[in-house]
Amino acid sequence: MNAFPYLIQGSNIVVVIDSKPHTVSKTHPTYEKVKEAIKTGAWDTLRDIIEPKQVVLNYGKGSVSVQGEQLFWKGKPLHDTLASRMIEMLKEDFPIEPMVNFMENKSQNSSNRSVTELYGFMEKGNMPITPDGCFLAYKKVKSNYMDVHSGTVLNKPAYLMTQEEKDSLATAAMGKKQEVTVEIINGVTTVSMARNEVNDDKDQTCSEGLHFCSEGYLENFSGDRIVILKINPRDVVSIPSDYKDTKGRTCRYEVIGEVPLDTSDKVEFTKSVQSNANSMAPKGPKLGNSAFYRGYTDGFTGEDFNDDQIVGEAGQPEVAYGEGFDKGQDDRELGNERYRLSPKHVRDTTGAWPAPR
Repeated sequence: MNAFPYLIQGSNIVVVIDSKPHTVSKTHPTYEKVKEAIKTGAWDTLRDIIEPKQVVLNYGKGSVSVQGEQLFWKGKPLHDTLASRMIEMLKEDFPIEPMVNFMENKSQNSSNRSVTELYGFMEKGNMPITPDGCFLAYKKVKSNYMDVHSGTVLNKPAYLMTQEEKDSLATAAMGKKQEVTVEIINGVTTVSMARNEVNDDKDQTCSEGLHFCSEGYLENFSGDRIVILKINPRDVVSIPSDYKDTKGRTCRYEVIGEVPLDTSDKVEFTKSVQSNANSMAPKGPKLGNSAFYRGYTDGFTGEDFNDDQIVGEAGQPEVAYGEGFDKGQDDRELGNERYRLSPKHVRDTTGAWPAPR
């Protein structure tokens, strides 16, 4: 293909395609791509990059277009945090397809308040967006995976369930009013209730609905386990105003995994947005050498509580050892070992522990 006439003038590039000039400023998300295409003589690529029609077709099947530093959703300009983030990502040549899918899902939400408040909540809480446009959140539950508030809703990842547990879901009544359904859909534990039974008043902070939270809320709520939820933005009903907007209510979520609950760990999502929701299979127990791990190992393996070996300053069993022991016993009954004493720090032949490191 013949080269297009072009002019680099200050902070702008002017390219003439089919007798029509196109000006791309340095602030435009495609500026670096245009410059690179000119340098390499990739004129077919340049046409695809620079013509507005092609930009529209490349994102969301026509839903998203970019003009200058303005993002349009289905022809309407957006001025929210999500639009600004997408512009920044385009400038740095990151894919925005997960964000476009998120917007598509969010547009199906019937609540204007949820639509306008959700992304700010997610960005504040570092909540990842999955490739299909959902997002990941946390939930604290009891040691048996029942919800903490009512103790009646099972939140156990499907890959940890026994066949008996899976079979029981068809007849189990969940929720205080039996308003919650728990089922396995495509191999994933799915929890749901009628949307009109979820309180949509953000100023009523503890009320009806399926609750989720960001990492910042976990320390404010009791529980023995932390599970990971995958939530479609169309199902979010409200973001309560207490605790600095770190929790929410929804009518549906999927329980896709579990993360360790240990006072020595900082719980957070560390995987990329492209893979976080797709690799939640169990990876074996976490190893450690603290009093918590020692207690857990004793509890899980059926040993007696070892108050002669682990003592605190006051001569009493260390609190962390006792907490670990109780969790180990609970997990032994469930057949799910989450922690294990490192092989380098087992008891010696006399039954004594090595000194902590």
